[in-house]
Amino acid sequence: MSEQQYFDTIADGYGTLDTGSTPVRRYAETHTLSRLLPPLQGRTVLELACSDGFFSRIIRRHGAASVLAVDLSPQMIALARLHEERDPLGIEYRTGSVLDIGILGAFDLVFSPFVMSYAKDRAELLQMCRILYDNLKPGGTLLSMNDNPDLLPDSETGFEKYGKTKRIAELAKDAAKLTVTWLVPDAEGGIQQLAFDCRYFTRDALEWALSEAGFVDVRIHRPGISPEGMERYGTDYWTLFLEHPLLVFVKARKPGDRTPTPEA
Repeated sequence: MSEQQYFDTIADGYGTLDTGSTPVRRYAETHTLSRLLPPLQGRTVLELACSDGFFSRIIRRHGAASVLAVDLSPQMIALARLHEERDPLGIEYRTGSVLDIGILGAFDLVFSPFVMSYAKDRAELLQMCRILYDNLKPGGTLLSMNDNPDLLPDSETGFEKYGKTKRIAELAKDAAKLTVTWLVPDAEGGIQQLAFDCRYFTRDALEWALSEAGFVDVRIHRPGISPEGMERYGTDYWTLFLEHPLLVFVKARKPGDRTPTPEA
C-alpha cells in the first residue's frame, strides 16, 4: 500500500468520526492553536497536512486574508472541500506531498499539524523543515503541532477519556513507531476507534532539524485547556493530560524583516 493509499484509508475514518468533538481536540488543540496564532488580519497562510480542513477553518475564521491547505490524501481533500461547500470560507485546498510541493509561495504563516510525525528518519525530518522554511516570507512564522517529545511510552492507559491515545514502540529513539488511536462516541452510545501509525522524534531531533533548516527563536509550547473545557470537566479530569500532554506546539521564525501588515 502506498503512503497516499494509507492516508486515504484514514480519511475514510475521518469521514464517519467527529474527531472535532473529542475533548483533546475541542478544548486543548483548538484552544492552544488559537492562543499561539500571530495576528492574521491581512496575512497569508499555508497549512501542510491539512487533513479534513478542521484547523484550516479555524485559521480562516481568525481573520487570515487567504488560506492554502494541502494534504497528500485526495480523500482528505475531498472531505475538506465538502466542508467548504457547506460553509464557504474561501479556503483553497490542494492535493500534494509535503516532500514534493516545492515552493508554493511566500507566506506569512506556515501551520503544520503533525507533519514531522511522518518523516521516515532525521534526514527526511530536516528535508521537511527546509520545505516549511522555504515557503515562508522573511520574518514569517512557523507554527507546528507535534507529538510531545516527552510523551509517556504508554499514553493509552488513562488517556482514553480525552478521545485520543498514543503509544511509542521504543522511547527516545528517533523514528520509532508511534500508534495514535482516536476514540469517538457514536450515536448509539458506543465508542468508534480509528488507529494509525506515525513516527516519534526526540526533542533533540526536532530542535536540530528546525535550526539546521534556518529557523530561529524556536520555542516548544505545552498545550493548555480552554475555560470551557475546565468548566465542563473540572481540573482533576485534565491533570493527567496537563502533566503528560499528548502534543506540543512548536513556534519558530524565519529570519528577516516582516513586511508591514496590509490595510484591512
